[in-house]
Amino acid sequence: MDGIVGLYGLDDNDLVGKAFLATGACQHRGKASTGLAIATSKGIYVHKGLGRIAEVIDHNIMKTFQDLEPVAAIGNIGYTKRKIAESINAEPIEIRPRTDSEIRVVVTMDGYLIKDDDLRVELEPDYNLQTDNKTEIIGALLHKYITQEGISFEAGEKLVDKLSGRATFALTALVHDGKEIYLITLNDAKAFEPFCYATIDGTFIASSESCSHRRLNGQTEKEYDGAEMTICSSNGIETRRLREEPLMPDIFQGVYFGNVASMFRGKEIFQIRRELGLELTDYYETSRADIVIPNPESGWGVTVGIAEGLKKELLPALIKLPQAVRTFQEGGRRARSQAVGLKFGGIDSLLKGRNIAMGDDSIVRGSVSEGGSVWVVYNAGAKFIEFWISYGPMFFPSFKEWHRGIECLNE
Repeated sequence: MDGIVGLYGLDDNDLVGKAFLATGACQHRGKASTGLAIATSKGIYVHKGLGRIAEVIDHNIMKTFQDLEPVAAIGNIGYTKRKIAESINAEPIEIRPRTDSEIRVVVTMDGYLIKDDDLRVELEPDYNLQTDNKTEIIGALLHKYITQEGISFEAGEKLVDKLSGRATFALTALVHDGKEIYLITLNDAKAFEPFCYATIDGTFIASSESCSHRRLNGQTEKEYDGAEMTICSSNGIETRRLREEPLMPDIFQGVYFGNVASMFRGKEIFQIRRELGLELTDYYETSRADIVIPNPESGWGVTVGIAEGLKKELLPALIKLPQAVRTFQEGGRRARSQAVGLKFGGIDSLLKGRNIAMGDDSIVRGSVSEGGSVWVVYNAGAKFIEFWISYGPMFFPSFKEWHRGIECLNE
């Protein structure tokens, strides 16, 4: 669930600034690591580290990068510490062939590769695989197919075919063939991961979410369909769909994970959540509630719909405290429980003695609802709580989480 961006602008004097803002707009997608890479006529340069973007990328780095006069850039927000235990695993990742190659590839990806043992065996004779990050495997495959087919849509088609049924991905890559800089973007045939693009002030910008484009005062032109690839170079920008299959976008992006201001398959995420709240009131027409309150922050959209449907007053009686972190991204149960305990505060004057309808988008592990928000509301003196959830129970773990093993299966 990383956040990724890719930019190409031949005459953009603020390309690095745009890359910083577009990447930073995806900060809600992760907190484990951050990285930027730029491509210039002299080569490709990478800076990355553990932590949020403001902790890793400072003014000096941005100035140094912009002084190199880049024509393309990619950025990454790393989702979870389970994927990235040390800085070498942070993205973007440079692919390192064992023999001299004119092709240089630096890649970042949002997605997951289910099983990579056979691919490692296939690639290790030709590539020096230095990380535990599966993005490196996919990047090495991309390098291999570019070496075979050139920087072309045929190379992208080979990668999509190779990973069909075993990976979800949206990627951006900087490629240097010794003469020219290219930006490549590509996603899997099902378009499982969110991915979109725009052209802002002449610069092509691909991102995991449209909030990156809005941050730069632009509008998203298109959400990528499946197996759709863009190649940017001095010869122009071309996008093609390499393979047509029914799309299977990750609905969790719309229900919970995405920025409420982003678009998800043609609709603003806030409105998706609001409409889910309205639908709930069609199913459950009666309520004992005196007021409706959101479980912040992702519960706001559905709660607006619930209050609208029930014709009840909507009040921000539960607040997210400044020190709160996104506990969904904490790997262990103990760490989540500790973080949840610091997450919420209740406004007693709005809650005491009242019947409450609390809205939220989903329950995955129950850490936030059971150990956080519900406890705070009761402790503030609420008489009765109805908990309205817009997303159905998760009966089966996502295949993207299989690598977590027993912990995920038990939850």
